[in-house]
Amino acid sequence: MQLLTLPKLAARSGWPESRVRRMVARGLLSHIRVNGRLLLPETAIEDYVATTSWPPQVGQPRWGDSPWPVRRKTLILETDQ
Repeated sequence: MQLLTLPKLAARSGWPESRVRRMVARGLLSHIRVNGRLLLPETAIEDYVATTSWPPQVGQPRWGDSPWPVRRKTLILETDQ
């Protein structure tokens, strides 16, 4: 396992350093401190994504889909001609 500094991990992942730093502060990314230096495993972000995401449910309704048939009403406006 290779340990990287925060700037190197951020550059490798494409995420901003500030985001990685906030995630470390919240305890979301695994890390260690050695002599005051913050070191993260090279797989820290991949591990986070793997543990916090889930596969889509096949056959489940999407957000906003109604399980009941939709009945549409037509609105007819009367205008003076």
